[in-house]
Amino acid sequence: MRACVVGAGPGGIVTAKMLLENGFDVTVFDKYQQVGGIWSAEGCYDGLANQAALRLFEFADLPNRLHFADAVDTQRYLEKYAETFGVLDRVRPGTEVISIRPVDGPGRVGACGWLVDSRPAGDKAADVHRETFDYVVVASGAHHHARLPELPGRELFRGSVLHSNEVRAGTFAGRRVVVVGGGKSALDLISRAAREAASATIVQRKVNWMVPERLLLGLVGYKWILFTRLGEALLPRYHDPACVRPIDRLDERVKRALWWLITRDMLFSSGLYRLPRQLRPAHALPFHLAHAGVMPRGYVRAVRRGLIAPKVSAVEAYTDKGLRLATGEEVAADVIVFATGHHKVFPFLDSSVRVHDADGRLRLYRGIVPPSADRLGFVGFRQIFNNIMGVELTAHWLTCYFRATLRTTPGEQEMREAIDARLAWQEQVLPGSGGYDFGPYDIHCADELLHDMGLPSRRAGNLLAEYLLPGGVAHRYAGLTRSSSAK
Repeated sequence: MRACVVGAGPGGIVTAKMLLENGFDVTVFDKYQQVGGIWSAEGCYDGLANQAALRLFEFADLPNRLHFADAVDTQRYLEKYAETFGVLDRVRPGTEVISIRPVDGPGRVGACGWLVDSRPAGDKAADVHRETFDYVVVASGAHHHARLPELPGRELFRGSVLHSNEVRAGTFAGRRVVVVGGGKSALDLISRAAREAASATIVQRKVNWMVPERLLLGLVGYKWILFTRLGEALLPRYHDPACVRPIDRLDERVKRALWWLITRDMLFSSGLYRLPRQLRPAHALPFHLAHAGVMPRGYVRAVRRGLIAPKVSAVEAYTDKGLRLATGEEVAADVIVFATGHHKVFPFLDSSVRVHDADGRLRLYRGIVPPSADRLGFVGFRQIFNNIMGVELTAHWLTCYFRATLRTTPGEQEMREAIDARLAWQEQVLPGSGGYDFGPYDIHCADELLHDMGLPSRRAGNLLAEYLLPGGVAHRYAGLTRSSSAK
């Protein structure tokens, strides 16, 4: 059976690997040119680095020693993975998918396969090449379609306005830089501007939590706290009852007491306690923990030394000098960078396949398949803290779904009801997640997919290791392909 994978990032290559191992004839389309690897610097801001500690950014079948690695070393690992498992030869670099629509025929949308139109990336005059595939996997990434706020007065500002994706080497040198946003990318970029720019100002509506590289007064790596079953048991209860264990039913008073301690430790270990109160998160953990990234090195120090000027405010408009804030203050700039996230959209997908609701949230069963279409899946849109593990388990699940070997496969109505229940839970526990972000529920998300595949969710030899050692890591799930095939 022919399978098309759109995108050759981590989700695309691991999905292609799974499909190849299960007898599919796979073609991978990627719009970026292959320059020494399957990733291109295009679409990534200069200085982008991996925020994963040792043994986190790796697939189960290919260990590595990356530890907060830069983009080049991360790319080399992904290329090695693709080459090792025969995926690199299946990639068509510099090829843009412009249309995916179902083959006409009886039954549900996609039941007869999919028509995929492609052409050389960036060449709208080139001939369109059309192919038919039995299955399609969308792994185009969640961080490509920039979200820029529509502010009045753009014509007044003569400087540069960029999205974080567009920052390149030399963008900040000797210039007045304003970064708008409060997430990991915003803090990365403003920390870089503090070293290179004439002035560096960050504007954020609210201060988000940032996870330090080490917790417990700076003594223990964060994965030993946040990536364990015990750590996840302190979170609000997961939406799927099949994945709730006795430890998840801890008394709420115990949870609140422990989160009080964790909040104090996070403030101390990240250095945020050294900043004025208005520059610390307003709510105690685990509020908005899903939006946390790893604290960039040097950010707090740069704020304390006056190299970064932080402003906590919404942005109202452009001016001839820079930006006007909701507080009435005007911030001067030569370069304004919006680190304001991305739209999760698929412009190449036929309108007959609806994957968003009226509020723009993704409506995918398990965050993977649309209820109304057959032979179509999405990888990389079930975001968790350790997303490299998340996309690998998603690829396992989707391969089983295509092969009809899941333990049970719900009907369309059952899928819709499950999506409604999960979205309601996300709005309560993970507000603003857009139906996409499952945040710190790494192990619960893994349990859910393993349960669907009829595979054991216990991944350690004893209870102490099961609950106290990091479970949200890919190497704990090695051998799933063999287990699934045996089943």
